[in-house]
Amino acid sequence: MNRREFLRTAGGAAGAVTTTSAVSGAAAAQEGGGGSGPIDYGGYLDDAGGWSEGSTADMTGNNQVTIKVGPGGENVYDPVAVHVDPGTKIIWQWEGPGHNVQAEDGQFESEIKGSGTFEYTAEEEGVIPYFCQPHKSVGMKGAIAVGNVPRKSPAAAAELKPEEMGVPIQPHYVGIGAVLMMMSSLVFTFYLLKYGESAHTKGGNN
Repeated sequence: MNRREFLRTAGGAAGAVTTTSAVSGAAAAQEGGGGSGPIDYGGYLDDAGGWSEGSTADMTGNNQVTIKVGPGGENVYDPVAVHVDPGTKIIWQWEGPGHNVQAEDGQFESEIKGSGTFEYTAEEEGVIPYFCQPHKSVGMKGAIAVGNVPRKSPAAAAELKPEEMGVPIQPHYVGIGAVLMMMSSLVFTFYLLKYGESAHTKGGNN
């Protein structure tokens, strides 16, 4: 292989490395926060009954909203998560016995009961995760998103795994491998250009 052929090959390899790095970067970006995607609950609702990504009920613009507690005899809240404005009154309506609502940070806590309502006014912006104390272990959890709250990027919301993008291993390992391959390619190119030219010149003189 002469020097020109080698450089063409090295350039193609570098392009492949760049493509791999781009895929790695896209996959890594999915793990980041921010953006205009669904509200980020930090994984709190991942095992909540009745929950699916992006299913937050948009209740902004309402002075009060109602959340059903234990509808149909199920250990769930309906809706599981609501997005409201600051100052909105939240009303939990019991439709099943033996449940309560209790904020993770202690902002509110109802008694365990089987009928009636419980009210709380969400004043400050932020996410308020809450649960049913007797049934938290089976996924009876909910959340209130008040005002401007963190959101996932659209890419992260898609939850596309690196393997599904053609990247068989973790994105950060791919990135490290790409950098090492690029450095090796540059060192080899430098070596060939410097010492290969010298060897060619000496051969010609002979």
